[in-house]
Amino acid sequence: MQLKTDRLILRPLEEKDAADLFPVMNDPDVTANLLLPHPYPAEKVSAWIRSCHAAYEVCERYDLAVVRKDTGQVIGVCSLCKVSWEHLSAELVYWIGKPHWGQGFITEAARKVLEYGFLELGLERVCVGCFACNTASRRVIEKLGFIYEGTARGEYKKLGVRYDTLHFGMLREDITNASGD
Repeated sequence: MQLKTDRLILRPLEEKDAADLFPVMNDPDVTANLLLPHPYPAEKVSAWIRSCHAAYEVCERYDLAVVRKDTGQVIGVCSLCKVSWEHLSAELVYWIGKPHWGQGFITEAARKVLEYGFLELGLERVCVGCFACNTASRRVIEKLGFIYEGTARGEYKKLGVRYDTLHFGMLREDITNASGD
């Protein structure tokens, strides 16, 4: 499977992607808003990619490399996780390297992944969350057309600090809202 946008190719992760992803997974500015451990051991990146690939093969997760068409570089990951075929639902998760922040790459990738989830996989609901302090991610979520559903106070603890998480949802009928910037 391969999805394409104007500037990106989205495809299942491959072991060769570890070289591009390792520096991103070890950037403290990137991981500050993720539940990834920091530092992320180099030897675990390939194992993580293999686990993503195995989950993809049995349709449990769709972890896709975000690849720039112009350079061929893997700049991040955009995923549909926690896929429930019983409930036709999933969770959107994304992250991208700091040099690519603020350029619309994740919005572009996530829009395509949502389209795939709703129109190709037949999902009826996708949720997404972000730490309340992560205003950039919240802007992406809002641009995509998600509806705010609530705040989970102190939902996650990272490095001894509890973080509030904002939760958003989108139904298949909402996908038309995701087409605008």
